[in-house]
Amino acid sequence: MEPATDLVGNPLTLLIERIFWLILGGFFGIAIITSIIRTNIESKKKRKIVSPKELKKLANKAIKRNKDKD
Repeated sequence: MEPATDLVGNPLTLLIERIFWLILGGFFGIAIITSIIRTNIESKKKRKIVSPKELKKLANKAIKRNKDKD
């Protein structure tokens, strides 16, 4: 038959294990919260995606304006 201390375990070991899991859970919790906040901030900026055709048109307008100024 095993001693009672082997069945319960070392209290210091249990404390260290619980602290480890709490820290790990806190890390993942903070990572999830910061990713949600970052997603919300990025979605509020509403960046417009410009197609290559529109970029070429803008470049041609800029070239034309620069030639007119010279």
